[in-house]
Formats: sequence, structure tokens, C-alpha cells
Amino acid sequence: MSLPRPFRLVYRSFDRIDFDPRKSDEIFVHRGFDLAYVARIFPGTVLEREDTRSYAEKRYQALGELLGNVFLLVYTRSGRHCRLITAWEAEPYDRTRWYELTH
Repeated sequence: MSLPRPFRLVYRSFDRIDFDPRKSDEIFVHRGFDLAYVARIFPGTVLEREDTRSYAEKRYQALGELLGNVFLLVYTRSGRHCRLITAWEAEPYDRTRWYELTH
């Protein structure tokens, strides 16, 4: 298994963001927010890295802040299109990383 790549600070904006509505509903039940809500970190500045695990498509992880909360999102992208896969509130070490690198 390869080590995670480092995060880099980037500005991300997409023309289209989509996701599986059933997955979004599942996330809402378990985490108290849905994918439509966390999609609002775009457009914006995020800490992004490529997910180095083996998947059929290239995946990315992004840390971003929304209304005072830091989230980690997993997504694919193709040009100006983003497909959200999942998201959760950032762990304490990722929140620390976010604030150290962006504030």
C-alpha cells in the first residue's frame, strides 16, 4: 500500500457537481449532513490530495471549511465535473492541519 500524498492548497471550482442521492441520504442519517450541503465548499480554497488507494477511477480527498466546520470530501473529477463519493467531519488532526495551513 502506498503512502498518502501530501495535501496541497488549491482553489477548486466546478461547472457541475453530482452524487448518488441514496448515498447522500445514508450520509445524512449517519453524520447529520448530506452531500449537497458539503458540496458548498466549492468553489473555494481546499487542501487537496490524490487518493493513492487502488480504485477504478482516480479519486481525490479535500479538506475544506463550511460555516466553521471542517470536512473531508472524497470525489472524482473530470474536467469541470465533480462527482462526490462521500464526506465526513474532519478528524482533529485534519482540522489542525487545515487551520495551520490556511489561517
